[in-house]
Formats: sequence, structure tokens, C-alpha cells
Amino acid sequence: MTGDNTGQRTVKTAETVVDIIETLSELERASLTELAAALDMPRSTLHVHLSTLVEQELLVKEENEYRLGMTFLCHGTKVQKRNALYQKSGEFLRQVARQTEEIVWLVVEEYGEGVCLRKEKGELAVQPYKQIGKRITLHDTAAGKSILSQFTEPQIREIAEKNGLQDRTPNTITDLDELLEEIETVRERNVAFNDEESIEGFRAVASPVSAPDGQVGAIVVSGPKNRLRGEQFSETIPEIVSGAANALELELSSNSG
Repeated sequence: MTGDNTGQRTVKTAETVVDIIETLSELERASLTELAAALDMPRSTLHVHLSTLVEQELLVKEENEYRLGMTFLCHGTKVQKRNALYQKSGEFLRQVARQTEEIVWLVVEEYGEGVCLRKEKGELAVQPYKQIGKRITLHDTAAGKSILSQFTEPQIREIAEKNGLQDRTPNTITDLDELLEEIETVRERNVAFNDEESIEGFRAVASPVSAPDGQVGAIVVSGPKNRLRGEQFSETIPEIVSGAANALELELSSNSG
């Protein structure tokens, strides 16, 4: 076997392992038969991969089902806590949660998607779909549009080409030129809005945060449309969120030297 073929086989093996992990993450737990069907893989081939992952303590086998092991929690927690935006954002998010009484998220960009890195809950907080570590698209969320406002047009086009502009509600922006136009407005205001673009009946307001190391994120407040309305949606929350984002940027800058 040539070196080139070995390299191709190694990459394919790595891709298979990633597919197994991601599928189990979605299913939470599954049998060999269920996983083979979900992955469209022969049971014998899949069993070898699963046995190796169990041996390496990445997966746990309980009776006839497999699930992700606690090793992922250890790695995820380390990644989270080492992030500069995470380290400095806690008090700012808590303050916004107290002022708005809604749920507040810190979202950061990675590979053209948003990653929910940290949250704080106000007294009226509603959490419809996000969880720590969850990846979200950028075109249909306030946090995502805030993040996109920190990129150049060619970069935004590249992200859109890679991830698409999926239609989630009747309000979702699916035209790239229209999205670029809105991103320009976000740059001018330093605030982005999500008016039922990702979930019907749900709104959000976000403001971008840029760290000295080049990382881009956003502070976002979200809640039901019946509470985020009028001046609360258009003026009060935007002022609170943009103020917190600016303060966090100053905190990051003062600690970078």
C-alpha cells in the first residue's frame, strides 16, 4: 500500500469517528443497529470503531446502547474556561439579565457559525432552543448578524456560500444582497435585531464584541415577542446590550496589555 493511500484511509477513519460522535450527540444514546442505520455503515465495520472508542473511554456502553462519555465534558469545560471572552463576560451578562429580566447569551464565532459559550438567566427568562456549546447559524439570529458585522463582505459571502441561508420562518432573510444591506445597518447602529427570523413568536437584540486576540462574539438578549415590543425592543434593550458589549470590550482591552 502506498503512502498516499494510507493517508487517504487515515483521513476517512477520522471522518468516520467524527460522524459517530456527532450522531451519538444528536441521538443521546443508540444501539449498534440504530447507529448503523443512522450512519449507513456495515455493523461489523461500525462495531470496530465503537469498541475502540469505548476502549479509549470516549464512549460508554450500557447494556446494548452507546453514549458519549464524560471525557467530552472535561474537554468542553476546559475550552470554555480558557476563552478570554468567557473569562471576562460573567458580570456583564449578569447585569444585563437583571436589567432586562430575560435570558442573556454570549455567542462566539467559530468556522462561520455561532457557538453559545455562556448564559445568564433573568427572572422571566425563556430558553426555547439554545444550550451551552450549541452551534447556530449567523444569518437568522441577532447574535449572528452582530458577528457578521465584524467581517468584510468577501468573508460574509464565503460564510453564506459554505453554510447557506436556510429559510426558517417567513421573516428569515434568505437573499444574500438583502442580508449584506442589513449587516451594513448593524454596523451603523452597533446593534442587530432578530424579529421572528429563527423562531416564530421570538425576538432578540444583540451587539458585537471584538477581543484583542481577534475573536469575535456578541451579547444577545432574547425573549417572547409579547415582552420584547415597542420601545423595550427598539430602544431600551438595544441600549443595555450595546452598553454591556462596549464595557466588555474595554475590559478585554485593559487586560490585554
